[in-house]
This record gives sequence, C-alpha cells and structure tokens, in this order.
Amino acid sequence: MKVQLPDKYYLAALVLLLAASLFIALPLVIYVGDTTTAACVIAGLVCVMTGSFVLIVSGGEPMDPRLIGMLPAQGSLTLCRISSDIGIFGKAHFLPRRFTGETQVMQLNPVYDYDGSSIPAGNALLKTGPQGFVTLPSCDLLIRDLKERNALVIPDQPEELTVLISETIGDILDFASRISVGWNGSRVTIILYDFLFIEGCQIIAQKAPQCCSKYPCPVCSLCGVLIAGGLNEVVALDQCACVAPSRDVTITFLVKSWSDSNA
Repeated sequence: MKVQLPDKYYLAALVLLLAASLFIALPLVIYVGDTTTAACVIAGLVCVMTGSFVLIVSGGEPMDPRLIGMLPAQGSLTLCRISSDIGIFGKAHFLPRRFTGETQVMQLNPVYDYDGSSIPAGNALLKTGPQGFVTLPSCDLLIRDLKERNALVIPDQPEELTVLISETIGDILDFASRISVGWNGSRVTIILYDFLFIEGCQIIAQKAPQCCSKYPCPVCSLCGVLIAGGLNEVVALDQCACVAPSRDVTITFLVKSWSDSNA
C-alpha cells in the first residue's frame, strides 16, 4: 500500500501552528512577566496567521485528468493521417533490440504486413524504408524515467511480466485502479480498469479508432515495449478499445515470433 507523505509547505504550516500553541500556552503555565507574556501571545498570533496562510496556499488544485488525457490525442490523430497519406497502413509493431541494433525497443509501422525480418541498424528517430516507419515509441521518455527513478528491470517470463505491468501502471504510475493481464498463446490481453485518462481514448475512438493501434499513447505503448523487451520478440498492437460509458480500456497484443513455440 502506498503512503502519500505531505509536502514541505504543509509540514511547514503544521510546525508554525504547533509553535503558536506553545507560545500561547507558555504564559499560562509559567509566569514570565507581563511584557514577556504579551510578546509570547503576539508571536503566537503571528505564527497562527502565517501558518494558516501557508496551509491555504499550499493546497493547489490538482490537474484535471480529462485535460491530460486529451494532450496526446491530437498527436496520434495527426501521425495517423500523415502515415495514411503516404501509404503506411500497418499497425504498431514493437521491435526488440536484436531486430534493429538499437539500444531500446523501437516501433515499426509497416506499409501493410511485417514479415519479421531485421531492420538495418543505426536508425535515426524517424526513418523511412521499404518496410515503413521506424520510430521511437511514444513511451520512450516514460520508460527511461522509470529505469532511472524506479530501477525498472524487465523480466523475460510472462508471469513476471504480468506482475511488472500491473505494478508499473497501477501502483507506481497510478494510471488505473486495477489491471488484468491474460496470456492465450500468442495473444496478450490487458485491461486497464477505470483508466485515469479515458477521455483521450474516447476522443480518438470517435474520430479515428484505428489510430490507437497505429500510434498508441504512452500508456499502451509502454505495455507493448515491456512485453517486447521482456520476451525479446516482435509484438504487434492488434486492437485497443474503449466502450462508453465504461472507463475501461482493453488492449490486445500479438507476440508474432513467439507464437510458434508457445501455441
């Protein structure tokens, strides 16, 4: 269970209020003279006013998750439109390092279907070729931060990956109230219950539902990168769906080159 500690301003306000109570109580317990008593009472009142002010201004309004959920939506829609205009129609594929020679999992959007062949090493942030677009996944900065701040280590077993995905999205990032991960042969189904940023998903679902599977948001992208990095296999985002009024998101991945040995 996570325990959220109060911030430094809240603690400072509590210290000031405690000091105020001591200043005012001292003359009541010990006779220190009229002048000292007056000084203690004045000091106590100053601490009360200062502490109350700090306590009021320290409780800022949290950012509305509805607005945060809308932030990546237009970027996904724009990339989807551009790629379609130039003939890139394939869904997002997450390629581990052995397929590209890069230092991290990359995202490939093929022209149509990807046959699992290697991509030449040394790709830049964005590179075109006969296979399609090779880009950094949208979760790249997020996963870098998780590795630096939370010492993220990606396991190579499905059971351990299940625990990692649930703890990362549900406990560390707190993006969903509960996460379920189901493995069925080459298919991996992840459900994010009561997803915090569902409004962005609903906007994309209304305008262009295929965009979520082509250029997923950082959360869905993070799931694909963790699976691809852990299994060291190509992972395709087959479907991403949300049905109003539910706030749940269902994500389906296909582990392409893992299916033959685990069917």
